[in-house]
Amino acid sequence: MTRYEANDVNPDMSMLELLDVVNEGLILKGEEPIAFEHDCREGICGSCGFMINGIAHGPLPATTVCQLSMRHFKDGQELYLEPWRARAFPVIKDLVVDRGAFDRIVEAGGYVSVPTGSAQDGNTIQGQPERRQRALGMVRQYNVEGFGSCTNIGECQAVCPKEISLEVIARMNRDFIGASLERR
Repeated sequence: MTRYEANDVNPDMSMLELLDVVNEGLILKGEEPIAFEHDCREGICGSCGFMINGIAHGPLPATTVCQLSMRHFKDGQELYLEPWRARAFPVIKDLVVDRGAFDRIVEAGGYVSVPTGSAQDGNTIQGQPERRQRALGMVRQYNVEGFGSCTNIGECQAVCPKEISLEVIARMNRDFIGASLERR
């Protein structure tokens, strides 16, 4: 761990804006800036996730790092920022991890094919024909990437900034079992 001081912290700035301020100071001193990922800064992409004081995305539930503002911390409070510590997400540098495993799992699930036109409401049928096949692909890739049995603990649900519940994962597991039995 390396200690950095941040001055002129505005309570309305996000965690990523705070890192920008720290990096500006480092660059002015001729030092290497802290590497961190960000893309949209709108709470959508998920690339900015890291640990803050040992909690994924920080202390505020259902909040991404880019949406977490400094007003959620006490003035002068020390913050410990660290990358995700998971075998499936090896650290590349500083707060940047290789999220390729996650991308490959999503890719293994593929996309749903939905006919367009004046058919019934797509929400009632969307993805159903490929549902079990997608589950097979995703769980197969999930195991290849070494995610393990994380659904047994529930930490992912507790810290998920989009509040995705374990019920969604359980549904995928049911689809996987059903598809596996169909194949036999």
